[in-house]
Amino acid sequence: MHQVVIVGGGISGLSAAYFLEKQARKSGLDITIHLMEQQNRLGGVILTEQDGEFLVEGGPDSFLAQKPAAIELCRELGLADRLLPSNDHRRKTYVWQGGKLKELPEGLMFVVPTKIWPIFHNELFSFSGKLRLALSPLLASSRAEMDISVADFVRQRLGGQALERLAEPLLAAVYGGDVDALSARATLPQLVALEEKHGSLWRGIYEARHARANNGEARAKSSLFVTLRNGVGELTSALEKHLIRTQVNTQREIGEIGRLGKKSFRVEWKGGEMEAEAVILAIPAHAAARLTQELDGQLASKLAEIPYHSSLIVSLGYEEGEIGRELNGFGFIVPRSERRALIACTWVNTKFSYRSAPGKLLLRCFLGGARNPSILEENDSRILEITLRELAEIMGVHAQPKFVRIFRWEKCMPQYAVGHLSRLEEISSLVAGHPGLFLAGNGYRGIGIPDCIQSSAAAASAAIQYLQSRSSG
Repeated sequence: MHQVVIVGGGISGLSAAYFLEKQARKSGLDITIHLMEQQNRLGGVILTEQDGEFLVEGGPDSFLAQKPAAIELCRELGLADRLLPSNDHRRKTYVWQGGKLKELPEGLMFVVPTKIWPIFHNELFSFSGKLRLALSPLLASSRAEMDISVADFVRQRLGGQALERLAEPLLAAVYGGDVDALSARATLPQLVALEEKHGSLWRGIYEARHARANNGEARAKSSLFVTLRNGVGELTSALEKHLIRTQVNTQREIGEIGRLGKKSFRVEWKGGEMEAEAVILAIPAHAAARLTQELDGQLASKLAEIPYHSSLIVSLGYEEGEIGRELNGFGFIVPRSERRALIACTWVNTKFSYRSAPGKLLLRCFLGGARNPSILEENDSRILEITLRELAEIMGVHAQPKFVRIFRWEKCMPQYAVGHLSRLEEISSLVAGHPGLFLAGNGYRGIGIPDCIQSSAAAASAAIQYLQSRSSG
């Protein structure tokens, strides 16, 4: 019987175990899987809590509908009737700029406005900023032959205001990162691909819009986000329940991974060790670097080069009449030029149904990231004070919340810095020198839930192929 160890019990590790079991059954391979998680629970940053009248997400609250891996997995797990689309008929996003909440323009493709005229009816940009955007198709720079930062990519093609008031706050809300450091090729691959295929970004956007219109996709406005009726935690719970050949071990922190001869690995923890033919590291890259130090110092060094930022989420519950304004949108984002602690705020009840009892409202506030990593060191009282002060200034909310929950996530958000894709090629080459070792998770080719699931499916498939080759050999 083949033994496989998965390190990490978040969405990546759970998905890897699920796909390993599924593919082993299909191939008739006899395997035992040991899933090792250092915390006392599974799920990683996915954490759903029902707290009285509020359904609270401690981490991600949804996944992108346009990336099908998560939706397909939910259907496989029997959760199809639990899928809940975002209320896109109410979808608006605001930007706090110049002392006002200003609506994002219509027609955004990632961070690029695809319709020029709505920009001129929008108060987010000054006249010079609008003019720069209108002239962008004529002034856009030539294709970037090398990897450049998101800041350089957007500034050269759309101008400084589009960077400051669109790209930077949107990407800060998603990555918690610094646009001056983030790689355009790794962070905005769709835009770079359009530019490379069509010779210019604007021609590529035009062709993409034209293709969607011809396919009828432009008329079929599907929801942008999807979640589950009782929160994203339903997905990780369902995965755990579907595991049959997997031995789940919580509160087991792996200390080191080494070699046992040429064809097996030694997986060590405090008070024990295990031999495994294959190992899947479904953990952050910095954690994988620590575990592989003895196995391959060069690999560990490259993994450690992938930077991570921390995140802080403050969930606040109110009576409906205490907010003082209609929450007619999904929330707001805050550019770094505004020098605020808040990065973004989601108006949860507008985005998704069934998040709180009738007459109650739930807000999710985001802090930390590259802008203010030290805020995680503040105590809860100070964090709440900062959050409430800025909500009062931005939204006019002066009431004390009836419910407060603060979630700290240390070094959870990978930063795809300039050179990230080249670094991944080096990492892949080094991993290939250790047959039976595989990587999965958000540190490599996508940070969302569907990306993690897809990376785990690929790692599981590669592990099965490796074990089959050993069986036949």
